[in-house]
Amino acid sequence: MRRSKIFTRLLTIALLLSACRTQTAAPVPLPTSAQPVLPTDAAAPQIEPVSTPTPIIPTPEPARYWVQPGIPESLVGQITPLFAAAGLTEAASAEEAILRVMADPGPEAALTTEWVYALAAPFPTVPDNISWAAFETYWLTGDSSGLPDFGVTSPPFVLRSGEIALLTEIIGPPAGGLPIQTSYDDINMLTEFAWNVRPAISILPFDQLTPQWKVLTVDGASPLDKSLDTSTYPLSVRFGILAADPRGEQIAAGLASQNAWAVTNRDPSKMTVIVMTGVTALARATASMMELKGYDYPAQAILPFFADADITHTSNEVAFAPNCPPPQWEGDPLFCSSINYLSLLKLIGLDVVELTGNHVNDWGRDNLSYTIGVYEQNGIAYYGGGRDLEDAASARIILAPDGTRIAFIGCNAAGPTLAFANEELPGSAPCGDWLDITSRIQQIKANDQADIVIATLQYWERQRYNVDEQQIADFSALAAAGADIVSGSQAHQPQGFNFAGESFIHFGVGNLFFDQMQTLGYRQMFADKHILYEGRHISTILFTGLMEDYSQPNPMTPEDRAAFLQLIFDESVW
Repeated sequence: MRRSKIFTRLLTIALLLSACRTQTAAPVPLPTSAQPVLPTDAAAPQIEPVSTPTPIIPTPEPARYWVQPGIPESLVGQITPLFAAAGLTEAASAEEAILRVMADPGPEAALTTEWVYALAAPFPTVPDNISWAAFETYWLTGDSSGLPDFGVTSPPFVLRSGEIALLTEIIGPPAGGLPIQTSYDDINMLTEFAWNVRPAISILPFDQLTPQWKVLTVDGASPLDKSLDTSTYPLSVRFGILAADPRGEQIAAGLASQNAWAVTNRDPSKMTVIVMTGVTALARATASMMELKGYDYPAQAILPFFADADITHTSNEVAFAPNCPPPQWEGDPLFCSSINYLSLLKLIGLDVVELTGNHVNDWGRDNLSYTIGVYEQNGIAYYGGGRDLEDAASARIILAPDGTRIAFIGCNAAGPTLAFANEELPGSAPCGDWLDITSRIQQIKANDQADIVIATLQYWERQRYNVDEQQIADFSALAAAGADIVSGSQAHQPQGFNFAGESFIHFGVGNLFFDQMQTLGYRQMFADKHILYEGRHISTILFTGLMEDYSQPNPMTPEDRAAFLQLIFDESVW
């Protein structure tokens, strides 16, 4: 019975499967003659395409870069266009960036540059040096007791926002209540503001210095010194690019191969040092001391100041003469010099001699011609005087080691007539109505004959520190014509300073080698060391000396220097 039931079920399943196969069998095609015929103008049936869904691919996050606050604008300007070309956009924070431009980025940075800053103050500032420890203490705590005497208890900082960020990065945040003035990112506006609130302290990139700023040494080290060891100088900052992932590393390596950044903003090979001095007269008591103590005696104490000069200048008012008699300690001021004294000028490395002096023809015009020949034979350029009027009035252009072209031009405003050159005879160049020298300066600038023009004058001698309106006008006229530096070579008593636009004016430098010791004013003297960078005048260092032994300028003591600078700055035209 059970078997019968099982058989019945199997039979039922077999019948069902047979029925299913019949229903799903492929249809038998009709004969061709039986195919339906469509009209020839009938449209073909439209077949709806099967849509394929588009895969969703996530959009990658854009690669970004980040620039730390305080990075110099010039560096940012060099690198950000290259970032943009690589498809990078700026990030709001370092965490979002694959490339980070940072100060002190560490040894793994792909691209680095060294940026040197100067601790600076307005030019008429008496202190010369600041201890870095005292500076840090003042910045972090407000305690100014370690600073030099600026004349106020808490000298204000005049800083751009970038330098504030930089100091915060390398030192720390400033003390609350510290007098910090910041509202100007333009260097010219910042300079003007600092002068208006002086005394003031600032931090400036080396390549943005201008003569209106005095560079203060830091623990005795200065960025104006070609031999500066930047590895120990506290205001030498390393900037670099740090990559956060492989793509960042690849981009940074490409930028490094392009030399995308300047290596530094302070290349010593692009610096030129010019030392300008005042009156030299190797005669009378000065010559007597040279005969007594040696021809090099007058230079012994000042020689270190000349050591780094590329170009050294003096105004030698006295001609060499083969028949010059032995010097007299005192006597008639008709001067000549023994040819033996040339060794002193060679010792200081004299490169260019000014002949505007009113004693150049004291011993006859033939001896001035002889003297010019001596200078030429010894590779010393001359200007402000010459073999005839045109020679005397012409500028001399000297090529500095870095290729900077410096034009020297000068004239004699005071006379006497005996000193003047004419169309045929040697002498100094007369200033006359000032049209000749000013037009020559204008031509030098207009024709791009020189990068720097230095104009010097044998002006009327005044036994005083201050100057009158006429002297201001005459010196300023040379600056307006295009002279970058205007220097008074006539002054036996030194005089003050002025700025006319970007031009530096020193109304009277004082004696270099001369025997005047009858007053303190005659004994005091300057020598001006002008620093050029990339063909531009950026700063001036002042040597202050006191004449000894009727012949030898000696460095002033710190106390005498401070008093002298304060006196001269007070008498200057600001």
